[in-house]
Amino acid sequence: MRHSESPAPRLGARAFRAAGFTLIEIMVVVVIIGLLAAAIVPQIVGHVEEARVAKTKEDIQALTTALTMYRIDNFQFPTTDQGLQALVERPSDPSIKHWRPGGYLQQGSLKDPWGNEYQYVYPGTHGHDFDLFSYGSNGANSDEGGDSSTIIGNWNLDTSGTSGAGDQSGGGH
Repeated sequence: MRHSESPAPRLGARAFRAAGFTLIEIMVVVVIIGLLAAAIVPQIVGHVEEARVAKTKEDIQALTTALTMYRIDNFQFPTTDQGLQALVERPSDPSIKHWRPGGYLQQGSLKDPWGNEYQYVYPGTHGHDFDLFSYGSNGANSDEGGDSSTIIGNWNLDTSGTSGAGDQSGGGH
């Protein structure tokens, strides 16, 4: 049996050459991934802004609920000066006697998805007890150079699933 030699050396050399990818193969894969990314990424980016608007609407509804609980406990809404911080930390106002231990919200819930503070005005000027809103993607009101059409407020929320931003009935900020 000494006569038969193992064909392993020949297969080993062939297997070694076939084990890697050629530069052309890698370039083809990179081009395909680039084409897929170019087609998909713009669609995803458009949905990110829609998701932020939807999150803002949900936050405004949650903040409205917290403000209502505050009012039930204390027989009044926080003042504009106390702001939404009154939902997180007990105000120094001595008339606030029934503030819930632990507050009504967590500290981090007072910022919109763009990283800006939610705005609160009491009494409200848009037909509600208070105005609760976000300046949206611009982060500034129209007086400061922002675009008032991006404001998302408790007065322009709708339940049909459309953005609601841009409806400035009752005046803008």
